[in-house]
Amino acid sequence: MNLEELIHYANLAPSGHNTQPWKFSANDNVIRIYPDFSRRLPVVDPDDHALYISLGCALENLTIAANAKGLDAAVCYFPQDEESECIRVSLSVSGDRRCEDLFIAIPNRQSNRRQYDQKAVPEAHIRTLIAANHCESVQISAFTMADQELETIIDLVKEAARIQFRDREFVAELLSWIRFTRKELNDSQDGLTAEVMGFPFVPRWLGSFILKTFAKPESEASKTEKLLRSSSLLMLFISKGNERRHWVDLGRTFQTVALNATSLGLAHAHLNMPCEVESVRRKLSAFLGLKHDEQPLLTIRFGYAEACPRSPRRPVDEVILPTGTK
Repeated sequence: MNLEELIHYANLAPSGHNTQPWKFSANDNVIRIYPDFSRRLPVVDPDDHALYISLGCALENLTIAANAKGLDAAVCYFPQDEESECIRVSLSVSGDRRCEDLFIAIPNRQSNRRQYDQKAVPEAHIRTLIAANHCESVQISAFTMADQELETIIDLVKEAARIQFRDREFVAELLSWIRFTRKELNDSQDGLTAEVMGFPFVPRWLGSFILKTFAKPESEASKTEKLLRSSSLLMLFISKGNERRHWVDLGRTFQTVALNATSLGLAHAHLNMPCEVESVRRKLSAFLGLKHDEQPLLTIRFGYAEACPRSPRRPVDEVILPTGTK
């Protein structure tokens, strides 16, 4: 049983600004996933819900990889008998290989920030994506470009983009996670690379100047609208609860949907602004008619596009804790 190989697949999960906010331990056929709060995003994610969503994505990759290798994965969220907060995954041999199509999709999945080609997603594919939700605490609402409700959502996305890019702390946090030079990328193996953001490698001073000069509230709102209108499908992932376990469940659901989308040849990307700005999230919740304990936490667009450069990942040995460390 190669635990490091399973952690490799978990490490390919998405995370906000590609912070990779996780650590792992592996011994006695047990893998533990720990939140790494040194990689939190206090401005855009003050309650850490996005951090726990990322842990859910990593957990789903891990369990899918285990199942594809003929292993059963018994998952326990935040067990009280552990010294540190973690998700514990106990592995055992079953001999029954499952989820092989999703396993194949793990290294191919990527967040594609390009404009899409507006080609409609077949209804059967939309049903497949919605049916991939296996968590009772998660609800998915899907909108095609023909749905009138989408215009209101687009307005809320633009409103949130304006608010974020008026916020100096938001811009500073974003800048701190952009890797403007190849050296920054090679040194960190995390964050948002210049290539992924759609511009060439430049010195940090120049990249910061360009972003601060040209990434204005109205231009970012317009850019975001164009990206959304080029897409074919928008899905909102709604949490039916506001605790760590609900956020992890939402991450697991999103990751399963994203892997199914990858298998179907669909690109996807976050447009999460209306979920990140609390005042706009309340408006979005009211528009969707959600109950008081339900909230939209992910806004994902889908469509068709050429592959884009891949985000980096830290080596597996950097995310595995030394034996005996908790």
